[in-house]
Amino acid sequence: MRSPSAFAWLAGIALGLAALTACGKGTGSSVTPALPATVARPAVIATLTPPPSHLYVDHNGKFFEYKLPLTSSSKPLKTLVEDPGSSFAPQIAVDKNGNVAIVTASQIRLFNKPIVSFAPSKARQIIALSPAMTEVGPAGADLVDAQYDPNNNLWLFSGLGGEITELRAPVSKTSVASVIIPFGAPGTKTAAYGVLQGRFDINATLYVYGQSSTKASLFKASFPYAKPMSPFDGLNIAQASFVDSSQFLNTNPNPVSVIVGQYFGPLATPPPQQPPPQPSNVLAQFRLPLMPALGLFPNAIVDEVAGAVVADPPGPVVFALNAANGRLSVYPLPLVSHGKPKLVLRCLAGVKFCNAKPEHLFLAP
Repeated sequence: MRSPSAFAWLAGIALGLAALTACGKGTGSSVTPALPATVARPAVIATLTPPPSHLYVDHNGKFFEYKLPLTSSSKPLKTLVEDPGSSFAPQIAVDKNGNVAIVTASQIRLFNKPIVSFAPSKARQIIALSPAMTEVGPAGADLVDAQYDPNNNLWLFSGLGGEITELRAPVSKTSVASVIIPFGAPGTKTAAYGVLQGRFDINATLYVYGQSSTKASLFKASFPYAKPMSPFDGLNIAQASFVDSSQFLNTNPNPVSVIVGQYFGPLATPPPQQPPPQPSNVLAQFRLPLMPALGLFPNAIVDEVAGAVVADPPGPVVFALNAANGRLSVYPLPLVSHGKPKLVLRCLAGVKFCNAKPEHLFLAP
């Protein structure tokens, strides 16, 4: 089954509702590398080249492809159902070449660009999920997310026990997990947290957004994932999109490294002897590297509750899908505090797919 909608768990954070908890496999190291230390891993690929020219939009299992740059008259080039015949939306991941992985409870279906159909018969390859790849229960694999890293390795994020696994590229029927990270395992810094989503920066650092019964936080594990996951300065930011200054075009006068995402927390330090302010739920930008000693506050915020965010540095813009109604907004990058979107497109998928439903954004060549 699909994970709860972004809108639902963002609201859950604000209300302090009880959330996911998870237990990882094993009691030893929280990372299990499958390769000997003498086997070199491939170099990390920095970013898309040439700049992205397409935007993939997922609304609860309904797929839209747009040509970039967007305009007020932009219409989808394609509208497709991701798992035809199923009543449950699958997980979707897009690699740096624009190829798509559709992950159901039982299969990984790989589709090459250009995407023409997600019918199983059109898949380049169909791979049965097994316990050697991810946690599998009586009803199959209950995945909460799937992501490609910059090296085109496919990562699966399990909602059964919080296990995070890497399938090395090229993914095939003989693939087994080359890295296993038991997120939420007792005795680790992620104990009592359940995994909600995963993201990568251009250095292939893995960031996992997790939630306990009382709070949510971002955790990270740096390539090659030889150490347990650690808190990312306690930052509560979902839909994280990481931008390195090298990703901007050479003509850009303001190349900055930032993280952009949905932030839940205070916006400033309270005056002396005053109670802390109520946390805000805003689309926010933080300059990198973070400087906890100066306070972990965003340098720019926008009044938006986003269920999906992706930054396009060559644009330079940030795309955001509203968690409540699925509308697509385009903001300048870097964000400008309290700025208005440059463009807004309504969700074309209908109430069943747009309103408070899971959603994703991906850039493609």
